[in-house]
Amino acid sequence: MKNTRLIKFVTMLGLGVSLLGIGSVTANASSKPYYGSFSSRKITYHIDSTSKHWNDNWQGAIDSWNSLHVVKLRSIKKASKADIRLTTKKSIKGGLTISSVLSGPQGIGGIFSSKIALNRQSLAEFDEAGKEQIALQGVGVAIGLKFSNDKTSALLYGTKPSAQDKVNLKRAYKGIK
Repeated sequence: MKNTRLIKFVTMLGLGVSLLGIGSVTANASSKPYYGSFSSRKITYHIDSTSKHWNDNWQGAIDSWNSLHVVKLRSIKKASKADIRLTTKKSIKGGLTISSVLSGPQGIGGIFSSKIALNRQSLAEFDEAGKEQIALQGVGVAIGLKFSNDKTSALLYGTKPSAQDKVNLKRAYKGIK
């Protein structure tokens, strides 16, 4: 009986840690500027948000990453078939501004799906440019890039993907068609 409870506890603990998404991935000592990549450069996405305002923010972020011509993000109508799901939530536990979950093993071809959610309650304090920048970060993480210390990077403060973001994305998708 005690062993069954212990196994359940360890299983639930493992599940909880895996659901932390990026938090659990950042524990990796890798110095690579990316978590991994999808198995194709053609990546489908679905925006679950129903508001025109948030759809526009997500679409602007998608367009910015597509402008690099490294990956091709394309919309898909059926959400369950999308590689990436983008949405907003009224609030996110812990007050996080952005929540992200990448599933699959790390490395080349190692992302099976991504889910990114923006916290509308937290973002209420941001101006429109700030909201757009957070959506840009979210899409960058969804396609496999790590947060950056480079002030020009879209994964930190940049308003568009930087030249270094493009280099990092090329590294992540090297050898993938």
